[in-house]
Amino acid sequence: MTMNLALRFAEVARRLPEKPAVFDDAGAHTFGRLLAAAQAAAAAVRAATQREHVAVLAPTSAAFPIAYFGVLLADKVPVPLNFLLDPPTLGLVARDAGFDTIVGSRFFERMVQTLGAKAVYVEDLAAAAGAATLPEARPGSSAAGEIRRGEPAVARGQVPPPSRADHDAATLLYTSGTMGVPKGVILTHRNLLGNVESCLQHIALSEDNVFLGVLPFFHAFGITTSMLLPLALGCSTVCVSRFTPQRVLEAIARHRVSIMFAVASIYRAIIRVGAPAGLDLASLKLPIAGGEALGADLADRFRELFGVPLLEGFGMTEASPVVSVNVPGRTRPGSVGKLLPWVEARVVDDEDRPVPAGAEGELHLRGECVTPGYHNRPAEAAAAFAPGGWLRTGDLARIDADGYLWITGRKKDLIISGGENFSPNEIESVLHQHPAVAEAAVIGVPDPSRGEVPKAFVVLRDGASAAAADLAAWCRQRLPRFKLPAAYEFRPELPHTPTGKVHKLMLRKAEGVA
Repeated sequence: MTMNLALRFAEVARRLPEKPAVFDDAGAHTFGRLLAAAQAAAAAVRAATQREHVAVLAPTSAAFPIAYFGVLLADKVPVPLNFLLDPPTLGLVARDAGFDTIVGSRFFERMVQTLGAKAVYVEDLAAAAGAATLPEARPGSSAAGEIRRGEPAVARGQVPPPSRADHDAATLLYTSGTMGVPKGVILTHRNLLGNVESCLQHIALSEDNVFLGVLPFFHAFGITTSMLLPLALGCSTVCVSRFTPQRVLEAIARHRVSIMFAVASIYRAIIRVGAPAGLDLASLKLPIAGGEALGADLADRFRELFGVPLLEGFGMTEASPVVSVNVPGRTRPGSVGKLLPWVEARVVDDEDRPVPAGAEGELHLRGECVTPGYHNRPAEAAAAFAPGGWLRTGDLARIDADGYLWITGRKKDLIISGGENFSPNEIESVLHQHPAVAEAAVIGVPDPSRGEVPKAFVVLRDGASAAAADLAAWCRQRLPRFKLPAAYEFRPELPHTPTGKVHKLMLRKAEGVA
């Protein structure tokens, strides 16, 4: 089976031309309308540039898939841009990727001008949307987008079929830079479509699902779970481009959203608001959390408020990104679920030797979803893989006897205090269980006698009060002495990455330990 993301989308669009594919602030956009606009974008891209990489710059809305699939239909590689990055960092990304053209929304016109790139704006494509057509797939083409190379030249006005497939690059995704300068992760057509198919099998989704798009599409978590997955399945996605808990809850009620992917911090913000009276949220059946540790307290509070379990999963950009997820009927609270089909995992010690079931070590991954490497960084790509093609994730984990994966921390986040190595996750989990705590993060800070000690940053719930002494007493009852925070700092809010994870690098920089 030969895989191409654009042809998979085109096949679904031809089968469901009148079905709404995306709801956003502008209204409903059908599959047929998205495909026509993407074809017009492809024609514009082919005329604008000969370069392999073309940037995509758009909010979480219909503009993003139009731009993204337009680049793919032009036989180019889309480079989604994180519009929350500062201009110097975006400039670094532009130079590393080597693009000279951006396809996106006029909402970011000033940013496009700052980067000095040629622009193709989706708002300008409406008049041309009916002028370009993609040749019909021949009978017998696969549901995954089969490509036949060497077809005759297409008629005038048509968009030539893309030739990229399988192990060709499909997307260049730059990491958020939480650990330093962003680096481009190469994801192939087989990586991304394989991950989509694995999700479909593992979660058992149907065309009747309605997805919520609240994660930014420039991030791996958002682009796969909230754009590629629903569009490949023929589902509608409801986009919330500017997150507020109220907007999310209203979107769920209005459009009968059934499945939602988000980071734990987004669910925490929703819980702080609660379930407003008068909103029917009964359609939400599959709220799935990933990107950061969930915590039993959050899962319990969500179920109490909304009547459905909050399911935890795990992924990373280099794995396209979904690796594992709990699903109804196969849930183990505290774990991140079982592995998706076609994903292999092992847990190893510092010498890359597999450890027994249930023992902690570094998580290694292998499978169709795993990146072939990093753009322009051969040394880092080589260092990222262990012999046998295993990707070193840098995550501490264990796999129990039943095959459930448990993420216990990050190797680089380990706090080494008085000779004891431990992850801040356990401390954060204990703090999150305190009734006055809305959000907490823990990092290691220098200490003259113990090397480093934990420091906790805490956001209190609205209307709640607690002092450092209260939290210290709470932790003393639940943690060994060497894991107790040496200091507590109360803040009105914590810094977050674009996907909503706590931005620990910013906390470390503020403490002078980055």
